[in-house]
Amino acid sequence: MNTYHLRLNDVDDFVPQLAEKLGIGFKSNLGEFTVNIPLDTGEGKVNCINFPNGIGLYTFNLEFNEDTCLRIYHPSVNPIRFIYCIEGTLHAYFKDEKSCELKNHQHLIAATLANGTQCFQFNAREKVRICYLEINRKIFQSYLSFDLHEIEENYFRIFGDIHAENEVFQAGSYGLRTMDTIREIENCVVEGFPRVTYLGGKSLEVLSHMLLQFREGPEMYEPKLKKRDLKAIERAVTYINQNISNTGTVQELAKVSGINVNKLQDGFQEVYGKTVNAYIRDVRLKHAMNMLLSGEKGVGEVVYELGLSSRSYFSKIFKRRYGVLPKDVLNNKNLTEASE
Repeated sequence: MNTYHLRLNDVDDFVPQLAEKLGIGFKSNLGEFTVNIPLDTGEGKVNCINFPNGIGLYTFNLEFNEDTCLRIYHPSVNPIRFIYCIEGTLHAYFKDEKSCELKNHQHLIAATLANGTQCFQFNAREKVRICYLEINRKIFQSYLSFDLHEIEENYFRIFGDIHAENEVFQAGSYGLRTMDTIREIENCVVEGFPRVTYLGGKSLEVLSHMLLQFREGPEMYEPKLKKRDLKAIERAVTYINQNISNTGTVQELAKVSGINVNKLQDGFQEVYGKTVNAYIRDVRLKHAMNMLLSGEKGVGEVVYELGLSSRSYFSKIFKRRYGVLPKDVLNNKNLTEASE
């Protein structure tokens, strides 16, 4: 097994240290760090960005040639991590003691004792996608507009423990709303400062989903649907996101998902509070905003890529959603770049 010991004196040291251990360079832009896994080790990449509020966003999309372990040690920071497994298998443990195996749709809330080591182990030749939030609890407290003692006791136990006197190791499952937000993070094509603010907002969105689940418990937070129906909805959602220009009819989506139309509609109402077509419209609008903010496509090209036939209809629903016309988003983007 390949083992990489990462001693991080600063939250921004993760990618630089990993790159050094792998014998390769890394990229940095506006505080976002990226390292590509070298071909002799595997393939894929790791991204991380740390925000001023003490929240760090880390995404892994990789595959190692051999069993690989990352041993992460923060001598000066005692973070808590909210870890989400999207694909593959992640073995997470503390100093070879507490451990768990995370698979698709499973999460782990983890915080070591002071001076503890968090370990991530990856199986050889298995593609793994994970996303996790790493929160510096001391900095996070300072950004709150209220005294932390005012929050619920179960939250205070994990966010108020800035000296890491108590260990946290709680595994569970996360829902489709969390998965949707993570997918939006992975698919973000916006560049520059808008990307930083977008990822920062999505990080808080992921955290809010987890806090609701942590407070209410999975039986309260998760939809009252059978597991096979949730899987069917997930198949439909994946298909929609991968075929956004031609999602097909609701009847065709029902065939893709493996359940009937009524169950599909009921499932979307239960999980997302909207119909299948309303969900498709919202996904298209989010894709449209990302494409316009990237500045790489005109309004007509965006309409075409989304599979819409009417530019005027697109402008109407876009303004209804965002309060601004698509052309104004594009013009503002171009104006900003011209002034730089």
